[in-house]
Amino acid sequence: MTAALPAFLFEAVFYLGSVFEGTRLWFSQFHPKRLQAAILWLSAIVPYLILSLGAGTFQRNAFYIVVMLTGVLAFWHAVLPRRVAYDIGFFLIAAAPLITRVFPRLYLAPETHPQVDILGHVMWLRLGIAALLILREWDPGAFGLWPTGREWRLGFLYFLASIVPIVVLSLAIHDMRFEPMAGPWWRVAGIGIGTFFGILWVVALGENLLFQGVIVQDIRNAWGSPIAAVLVSSVLFGCAHLWFHEFPNWRRALVAAALGIPFGILYLRSGSVRAVMVTHSLVVMVSRVLFH
Repeated sequence: MTAALPAFLFEAVFYLGSVFEGTRLWFSQFHPKRLQAAILWLSAIVPYLILSLGAGTFQRNAFYIVVMLTGVLAFWHAVLPRRVAYDIGFFLIAAAPLITRVFPRLYLAPETHPQVDILGHVMWLRLGIAALLILREWDPGAFGLWPTGREWRLGFLYFLASIVPIVVLSLAIHDMRFEPMAGPWWRVAGIGIGTFFGILWVVALGENLLFQGVIVQDIRNAWGSPIAAVLVSSVLFGCAHLWFHEFPNWRRALVAAALGIPFGILYLRSGSVRAVMVTHSLVVMVSRVLFH
């Protein structure tokens, strides 16, 4: 903990900075963009050094890989021009370490302690968000940690409209089975609330920014077709879940693709990533508490 806690606290500061619009606007005043990229790059390396050196798990090859990966992601939009091909390349690079599960092999803890690779996942998510919103200057609409009252309502309404079809599909293809979480009500409630906010502020924050705030918006603007934007983003959202637990997880990919449809529609109607995050988090919370 003497190594992990400082590393996570350091990362938390930069994670919040990438999410708050005011901090992003302040940081964007630094010029040139390569200076911004260099600062982001260093901020991504420091948590790894704090953890690995403090825990005695530093490995030179792992450090080199962290430096290389974060350098490519940080400098991508600072060096390359704004073109669709380069945007696609950025997303492929951003997805590759997550799909290949590289972070558990880089962020190591002593054998008697649990894995700490979540630090790498959070760092990678934060770095991608900052590079996209600051260096690429992408405008995804309403984005941040806390939805407005209207976004809470819309997210809840779309959750009510989509949860039954999603559950029926999941049960029909044996992706999940009905198995309510056992234990005292207060423990179940606590796990449910913790799951909701954990998904809202980490998983949904990144996934819905990419698949709705970027892909849906980009395809709609390029093709002029909201239907095509929703369908393509849903298929890609499903494909991203092929690596869930095992590959290829076709059942989870099909459920995720179906879930991507109401996500895309909600984003187009609200113009808000935060509203989609609410629906996403509620669906995951229900699946965690009531199903297995």
